[in-house]
Amino acid sequence: MAEWRPLHQSLYLRSGLEAGGQSYDPPLLPYEKSLIAALDCSEEEYKKFVRYAKQRAHVRPAEYAHIPDIKAEVVTLAGIALTTATGAKTTAGVIVANLAIGLALTAVSLLLAPKVPSLEDSKIKSKKLKNQIGPSSFNQATSFDNAPSLAELNQPIPIPFGKRGTGADGVLTGGLVFVPALVWSRLYAYGAYQAYEGVYVAGEFGVDAPELGAVLLGTQSLSALGSRDFALYWSSKKGNNRPASPVLLGTEGPGATGTVGRQVFTAPTEDGQFSEGFSMSYVPSGDTTFGTGTPIHNGSAYRFNWEIVSAPFSATEGSENKEAREEIQAKRRKIAGSLADVLHIENEEAGQPGVGRAYSRHMGFIKHNNVQYENKTIVTVSQGDEAIFEIDFNNSKWEDLAKKDHKNGFKDTEVNLDDLVNEANSWRERASDLMVIGSRWIIGASSWIVKDRVEHKTDEDRLHIHMECVAILGVPEIGIAGTRAVREPLGGYEGDVFNPNKHCGAAFYNVCRLNVATIRPVRRDAEVIELGIRSQVFNRAAGLCNFNSLPSPSKLFKLDEKNITLTTGRMDKYFQRSSCFSIWVRPVAEYGQTQAPFKRMPQVFCVQGSAPIAQNNYLRIRPRVQGFYEYRLIPRTGSDIAINSINENEVIVLQSSVGVPYNIGDPGTIGIDNETPYGNFRVTVQGKRTTIAEIKTNDELFTKPGKSIAKSTPTTIPATISNYYFGSDTGSVQLIKQAWLTHFLGNAKASENRGKTVTVSHRHYKPNGNRFITVTITATSVQGVLGQTIGPKYQAANNGRNEIWSNVQFGTTEATGNWAVGDAFTITANVDNIFSRYAASIGAGYSSVGFAFSVASVTTIGVGGIKDGERVFEQASQVSDCSHYTQLTKSNDSGPEHEIVYVNEYISNESLAQYDDMSTIGLTLKSTGEISGVEQLRIWSGTGIPVTRLIEGDNKPSNLFADLVFYLLKNKSQGVGNVVPAELVDEDSLRATARFLRANKIFYDGVIEDSESFRTFIYDNAPLQLCSFTIKNGRFGMIPALPVDSNDQISLQPITVEQIFTAGNIIENSLQLQYIDVSQRSNIRALVTWRVTVNNDLPYQASALMHWSDFGVNERNTTEQSFDLSEFCTNREQALRTARFLLSVRRRITKTVSFKTVPDALGVQPGSYIRVITEASTYSSTANGSITNAGTLVSITTVEDGDYEALLYNPTTQEVTETTITIANNAVSDSQYHGSLFTLLSGSTDYSVYQIESLNLEEDGLVSISAVEVPTDASGVSIVAKDVLTPGNFTVLE
Repeated sequence: MAEWRPLHQSLYLRSGLEAGGQSYDPPLLPYEKSLIAALDCSEEEYKKFVRYAKQRAHVRPAEYAHIPDIKAEVVTLAGIALTTATGAKTTAGVIVANLAIGLALTAVSLLLAPKVPSLEDSKIKSKKLKNQIGPSSFNQATSFDNAPSLAELNQPIPIPFGKRGTGADGVLTGGLVFVPALVWSRLYAYGAYQAYEGVYVAGEFGVDAPELGAVLLGTQSLSALGSRDFALYWSSKKGNNRPASPVLLGTEGPGATGTVGRQVFTAPTEDGQFSEGFSMSYVPSGDTTFGTGTPIHNGSAYRFNWEIVSAPFSATEGSENKEAREEIQAKRRKIAGSLADVLHIENEEAGQPGVGRAYSRHMGFIKHNNVQYENKTIVTVSQGDEAIFEIDFNNSKWEDLAKKDHKNGFKDTEVNLDDLVNEANSWRERASDLMVIGSRWIIGASSWIVKDRVEHKTDEDRLHIHMECVAILGVPEIGIAGTRAVREPLGGYEGDVFNPNKHCGAAFYNVCRLNVATIRPVRRDAEVIELGIRSQVFNRAAGLCNFNSLPSPSKLFKLDEKNITLTTGRMDKYFQRSSCFSIWVRPVAEYGQTQAPFKRMPQVFCVQGSAPIAQNNYLRIRPRVQGFYEYRLIPRTGSDIAINSINENEVIVLQSSVGVPYNIGDPGTIGIDNETPYGNFRVTVQGKRTTIAEIKTNDELFTKPGKSIAKSTPTTIPATISNYYFGSDTGSVQLIKQAWLTHFLGNAKASENRGKTVTVSHRHYKPNGNRFITVTITATSVQGVLGQTIGPKYQAANNGRNEIWSNVQFGTTEATGNWAVGDAFTITANVDNIFSRYAASIGAGYSSVGFAFSVASVTTIGVGGIKDGERVFEQASQVSDCSHYTQLTKSNDSGPEHEIVYVNEYISNESLAQYDDMSTIGLTLKSTGEISGVEQLRIWSGTGIPVTRLIEGDNKPSNLFADLVFYLLKNKSQGVGNVVPAELVDEDSLRATARFLRANKIFYDGVIEDSESFRTFIYDNAPLQLCSFTIKNGRFGMIPALPVDSNDQISLQPITVEQIFTAGNIIENSLQLQYIDVSQRSNIRALVTWRVTVNNDLPYQASALMHWSDFGVNERNTTEQSFDLSEFCTNREQALRTARFLLSVRRRITKTVSFKTVPDALGVQPGSYIRVITEASTYSSTANGSITNAGTLVSITTVEDGDYEALLYNPTTQEVTETTITIANNAVSDSQYHGSLFTLLSGSTDYSVYQIESLNLEEDGLVSISAVEVPTDASGVSIVAKDVLTPGNFTVLE
């Protein structure tokens, strides 16, 4: 047995050892758990106490009191040390199995395992150190999963048309859901959530304002949100309709989370941070995640989770406690090292000192450019270099170490390294699985790819991974762990000092998967681009030692001396991690140009987090020199920050929860100017400034986190500065001061600057001495006086306005490095604004302006060192991508920590978009658990836009298709009013059709969203309204497709024919009859679909299957045709009536006619019913035959004697002749027809009724007429009308 577990013993005392027994671990009741918390002990300690109490509580025979006091003494039983009750040593053969012996045997497990003595030993006391337990559940941050797309250029604005009505069946009709067109959008980051703003155009003005429940995002109503989480603005009037206060629904202003008090619907452009410029948001595609991922240790030592191994003197001193003492020493050696295992001598190795024995992980770099390194070495690298990463799968060296004597190993003890071997197998297999050929990695500040993998199994079980450097991203160095750190069992630390040739820290050039995000603006003219970044960053301790509660070695020694044992406190919590990155930039090459390389901006950015929740932050980038640029976000590894970065250097922590983002003058808004070879780039973020030193370490890894031992270093920095010169690169002096000030402060005439004092900070790098200084520029926008403070050139450059920056002052807030009075530096700005452009227009141009400054006075400050408590168990734990401990994991263990989730692009407007005569919606929205995506905005409305109503003559919403046609014909923005003159609109026919539609309850309630030909739209939709589109002398109109009575209802009276056309008034050879193909007249089944509307909700569709009632069983499997009326029809009876009309037209109508006539006495127009009398000759193959040379007829039928109209074909002359032949006695006497083929012609007369669809006066003065057949019964009644009004002719299945 290697461990004392009294709960594993039998509950009842009995003699003999129990073999194969199962542990019984009784569950704890809630009140017992509360008691444990109150006593500050462990559950194991409490269970031991319960067992002890139960043993003492057993009922005993009366004689039990006479049993002698039992003392623990040693006896050997089959080679095992036992305890007897007599104090004398004996053999197994004389042991009596009585109660006393049973008690003694129960204690065997205590003596077999040299553990801390039990609670029964009154000499030893126990104490449990405090745990650190953090929360395990968190309020999750929210963000939008998507961003809606803007309407495309020339995309039609939706036309909502309709109003509520009552159908023929008495059911309410109407109700629209229209999709406004998004024309402006912007997303915001507020740390724990995002916000969205969008401007939508819903059509022409006059649409009724929606109710709260009528506004839908996707399928979700805004009513599901709290009123403070959104604001909806509505404007629908003549003139300007740009969204503005007051809100229609929701809340705006401070305290309203949907707007957070910001100036809504503004954009940061060249005209100012809160200009009324254009903004567009979108979710980028491609490479959008960035950061380090799946980190792999490069020689970094492994440490066992620290555990206090108490060694109470009473249980470890003396020869009788030799085994217990050696067991405890072995445990301390395993955890703390061979120089930390002294027990009873008060020296530097006593009290379990140090920070943990270092074990090799058997993996790391051993070669660079074919040079193998034995010791840890940092080498300079360049692109094309090669390095070999070795994974050693041999476990024998750890096994051999465990078997060594007490100096290094654990010989003759129960301590071993089996747990190390098991964990090592896991991390080596993970590294092998990840480092596949072609994968890309980042080491320090250089990028590498895996080129090859070579196994070496002859002598040693090793895998060599060959890597090639493909890019340098910063300091060109990597660390080679060396063969000693990789192949030897120990990692160079035994509890005293670190071996500089072997020990590799947690942050020693970790190998991390490289993930880079690349963003190129969609619009080349974008002045500013803003990136929304979602991050999840944290350190997690899961059962890690609570280092803060550890006693010092001297304290532990004294506790051992007093026989007080300690139980190590544990840490189960999330705590802070910092993940850094840089922005890289390059101009996008024009066609034919060479692509320039990416260059890194100087500023380091960082995201900090201490919980597994997402953070939303933003980066706003404004190039000072206008151009088309591409950006990359590339991670800075923890190794790069920990090893290469200067502690005093500044880092910007992105923290959008600081202050109130997007508000004027908020202290959390930080602007940084970054000089690059491509010009200056202004980067604006929300967050805080700090130093590299502050983001490296965690208090959780220190034993005394509040104590700082490192001495401060005195540094001399500027206190005040003065500007002594300014000039341009060309020597021009035209408006250069104002061009420089405008570059940093923005336009003095911008609305957010007028009359205000503005301060900005600019961080300047001075290469001489590697120093930074942050300069503040303060000025007030005032009204200049022409001839005094401004001149005519300034006024002309400033677009006629007089605002000017005045009372300019310069200061400094911070600096790095040492400075002296008189030190000079120049801040140069690459200017491209209204002043530099004006100077260029008058021939005095320049591209940059420099302001020279000198240090006027200095001050001395102390720069603190890194926190350095009594013991530091892991340095750089906040930034390192790896840890010595498996109980400490990072948020990038499985992948990158950051993702660009949205992009905003901003452009100045040449003129303000006012959305004249439109209906506009402004929506601001906070991401919540209820709405996580900005889905398509939909508005439910009972009415559409107001139009001219032809019957009433007013301007109100309508549901009559004729009114919609009239609107489209007349409207110049939404219709064809610009190309169709008013005189070409047949208003009378449209008005008559409107009366027909109203009388028969045929309504149109729909939204026109797609762009299509006007004529196509009318032709497609008119039949579905039981109408026909007409053209009369080029004038567009519409007529009912069915006869109507005096009440404009469908008529079942005989049709009144207004004019008859025969050969007498039809121009010769102009008559054309077109028969509809039989395939188009076959019987079908109609599947008709209509829309069922629900107030303030999305509609759903209903369908019915209709066929003729006279269908036989076999005919019901005929062709099925779908008629989707859901775009405009909201009534079942209207849909079924339309289906009856369409089925009847298909079965009944067989032909159309067209002809020309003279205009004299013409009394018809489109819609008129006419009768066209025609005579037709018909062909039949049975009437064919031949006439022999003798004149005899040869035919399959007998031809009676008589005169016949016939077509004759003479094979000799190949002529076809139509003539009259005389047949007598089956012969033709006229010899000129002998030897011919013939067919006898038969004729018929047609008296069909037609309805005129078009009537036009042609250039030759004749009138052309086109008409469609109107089938009638014997009484002259329209058969189609009868079908429409006779539902019994049809069978409906729903």
